[in-house]
Amino acid sequence: MSVNATLDIVVGALATQASVATSSIDPDKPLSAVPGIESVKALRAITEIEDECDVVIPDDFLFESATVRELADFVAKLIREGSTI
Repeated sequence: MSVNATLDIVVGALATQASVATSSIDPDKPLSAVPGIESVKALRAITEIEDECDVVIPDDFLFESATVRELADFVAKLIREGSTI
């Protein structure tokens, strides 16, 4: 899966959980900057991303100040490495 496809999945999951348009999410801003996102919604988005991409995202990754793009890059790396469920 390409990094762009992974970014689309990440942005889509975050937008769905935050109930905002995908265009309102800046991939170069931290996850916490997603309009309307709260910790519970962020966790739901992560679960959606894990299910869609068949990967496991470590919990500690969320406690880092990662951007949306960094999350997508990390998920793409997990897919490439075969770090699936």
